[in-house]
Amino acid sequence: MLRKAILWCIGLCCPIFLLGQGQATNWYFGEGAGLRFNPDGSVTPLDNGQLSTYEGCATISDRSGKLLFYTDGIVVYNREHQRMENGEGLLGDSSSTQSAIIVPKPEDPNIYYIFSVDTATSATDFDFGIHYSVVDISENNGLGAVTEKNIRLAEASSEKIAAIIRNCFDRSIWVITLAPQGANSQFYNTIMAWEVTANGLNTNPIRTTHSNLQIEDPRGYLKLSPDGSILASANQTSGLYLFDFDLASGLSNGVTRLALPEPNSDPYGLEFSPDGRYLYVHSTNEVLPPRTNYYSILVQFDLRASDIQSSMVILDEGPIYRGALQLGENGKIYRTIANTYFQGTPFLGVINNPNAAGVASDYQHDAIDLGRISNQGLPPFIQSFEVGNALVKNEDGTRTSSKKLCEGEGFTLETDSIQGAVYIWEKDGLPAPSITGFRHIVTDAQPSDSGNYRVEIILADATECPILGSSSIEVFSLPNTQLDLTQCDYDLINSQDGRTGIDLLAINSDPDMSFEFFESTTDRAGNNPIPNPTEYINSQAFSQTLYFRATNTLGCSNEGELELTIVPGDIQTAPDGPVYSCDESNNDTRLMSSFDLDYLAASYAPINVTFFGTTEDLANGENALTGQLITESTTIFARKDDGGQCLGAERLDLVVNPSPELNMEELYALCNETGELTINGPMGFNEFTWYKTDESDTIPISSSPSVLITSPGEYRLEARINNGTNGSATSCLKKAKFIVLNSESALITQITIKDFSSNNTVSVDVEGEGNYEYSLDGTSFQDIPYFENVEPGIMTVYVRDKNGCGLSEKEIAVLGYPKFFTPNGDGVNDYWQLTGVNNEFEPDTLIMIYDRYGSMVAQISPTGPGWSGKSDANMFPATDYWFRVILRSGREFKGHFALKR
Repeated sequence: MLRKAILWCIGLCCPIFLLGQGQATNWYFGEGAGLRFNPDGSVTPLDNGQLSTYEGCATISDRSGKLLFYTDGIVVYNREHQRMENGEGLLGDSSSTQSAIIVPKPEDPNIYYIFSVDTATSATDFDFGIHYSVVDISENNGLGAVTEKNIRLAEASSEKIAAIIRNCFDRSIWVITLAPQGANSQFYNTIMAWEVTANGLNTNPIRTTHSNLQIEDPRGYLKLSPDGSILASANQTSGLYLFDFDLASGLSNGVTRLALPEPNSDPYGLEFSPDGRYLYVHSTNEVLPPRTNYYSILVQFDLRASDIQSSMVILDEGPIYRGALQLGENGKIYRTIANTYFQGTPFLGVINNPNAAGVASDYQHDAIDLGRISNQGLPPFIQSFEVGNALVKNEDGTRTSSKKLCEGEGFTLETDSIQGAVYIWEKDGLPAPSITGFRHIVTDAQPSDSGNYRVEIILADATECPILGSSSIEVFSLPNTQLDLTQCDYDLINSQDGRTGIDLLAINSDPDMSFEFFESTTDRAGNNPIPNPTEYINSQAFSQTLYFRATNTLGCSNEGELELTIVPGDIQTAPDGPVYSCDESNNDTRLMSSFDLDYLAASYAPINVTFFGTTEDLANGENALTGQLITESTTIFARKDDGGQCLGAERLDLVVNPSPELNMEELYALCNETGELTINGPMGFNEFTWYKTDESDTIPISSSPSVLITSPGEYRLEARINNGTNGSATSCLKKAKFIVLNSESALITQITIKDFSSNNTVSVDVEGEGNYEYSLDGTSFQDIPYFENVEPGIMTVYVRDKNGCGLSEKEIAVLGYPKFFTPNGDGVNDYWQLTGVNNEFEPDTLIMIYDRYGSMVAQISPTGPGWSGKSDANMFPATDYWFRVILRSGREFKGHFALKR
């Protein structure tokens, strides 16, 4: 009950400082580079970052390790890697060593402060000093927004800023920088500390000026020891300084300068070991461009040594540019290793065991392949966010951050024994309730004991912050003492005699393990191994016992027996039948195709398979076939095994069939009247996949032989022939693109007729989404909506959609008249009448005939036979006559004709 009460109290008093904090889980830096720290202590490179910065950057996550936002000091990006609302124009500088640091407001899970630091990169570039901006992460559904921006704290500052928890009981954080005493001061000699509490930011800093200090170079990192008692400042050409710092008051007392060896004496990157004992420094030679022969060293100082200066150890040196050092959640320190100011690398170096002295700290160059470019900077965090004490207890009583050991050995994890403290353990990010107290002893370690162990010590004194510890354990396994290996007899001479060449190393899949084999225990005792274990021929047919010694990279060894079993090398026919593919070119007489052997091998999973072109290669294990095999129909051989154990071989026929053509139209019409279009896939294929590519090029809309289309757009058909279960994913694959357009029957809006002439014409105007053609007889169609030399008469105009979406029609009359008539009773031209007009089309047409004196001699109807040339039995003389026609539509025509007798 007491333990629960303490946890409840700490949870209220110190909500942002509990185990599993996660605030430093995600890092973003360089040119789109990033890292995520996993619960088991491993790291995963991230490639979704949006930063492009040579130096400064900052990142923050929530206590569960979920990314919140990050910045280069100028632009803020939210967790979806988009620019945060109002998150542009911060007065930091990506060329500032530490352009920003992010600090949460105590007791408020939504408010974060971004402290940004500017720098002057040229004579015309003004240094705006140090500012803060406020982010409310609750805005925009958790994506956040900058609600206050660029509030000045100091007119001038160096390029560095750091933060540390001041007091867990008071729930406050110090934000610290090195600055000049005044805006016009030449030297950076003043420590300025602002306090962030549950009430917000106190903009009046605590100042400590070291009047005798003459630091002129603002570049380089500022870091605090885990307990906050030491403030380390790298100042490039002005050197490395250690300031005493008082967490309670924010004041700095004494100052010590540490020298670095020439010519690589310009410090830039800094970091403390998790236990605070060691200080690591990345120092370089003169760094001003255009110099290119850069050289840097990585050194360690023991801050508990009686003479700190003489404790310096060089851990690495080489031709690289200056770089940052940053402690990770897993207790390791990461280092940038750029080539020049403008040219980074895709790698990070790692100090694997920073709590160990000298080379035992285990620095590894090019340890992390980022896949993106890292330049000079890494994101800084509140010092107390990082992992604290090392837990692995060594035989000499020291503690380290990691340990590698062999299966069956023991290890001890131990932290301080503190009266009244509560110890909460985790393994790989999960609670470990079986581990209690300040010590965890394992006497017989197994591979399952490997992992990243963390402990949080909650002290009885609520004014003290929890103490964190972390270490990683890696247990290397040893093989069983009894192993078995089954091999097939593929000898070309005799595949049935039970004797064959054997690769004994096939039993080993562990790169950290090496094997020696012996034909007898006497040979093993005398260290007389089999000289060529990859081509061993058994001396006893069908079965034989060998003896082995296995040794891992740590030097741990194990001895045992290897039972060999040899089975006759019969080759079976593949039970699933041939593998089919299609001719890839129809332009020649050869049937050739590509077979994806890697895809085919995957179909045997979990059995491993190796393909060979001949039985000779199968027997010798030579010339294995992989990747794309381009061939005519042929036979290959598949050698099957499982963990080095032979499972036999198969004869596999590769069959190339003729390939049908994927004949598709380039354009299809979707008729508006129906709203649907069905397209059938071509014959000869049995698998179809249809895509609407202007919406998604990866999500199919149909897998049927035909597809129903209801909207215009761009489409693709992938058609295959799959003739067997062994068919390749791309066998007989054909692709065709096509476009679907809207179409509809035409709306005839106007027909213009020019008649009563020697060249009668008809012009048609239409509206509609279609491709149209035109006709006056319904049989002969033309693309042009204009007709010439039209004979007079009643006719129909036809407009047809070429895509088959309908036929529109309208009846018209093209008018004409005879130039003469001969009313002599012979039945030919006995009457004069208009052509192209009738009672149905123009029932009210007026036709009037006049003599040459203008007197009307007749009025006829369009429905009658016409004028006979007489009136009341009186015959009119042969001469010229004139006519006037008025149509119902208002058209009027005049002309003349001759009466001949």
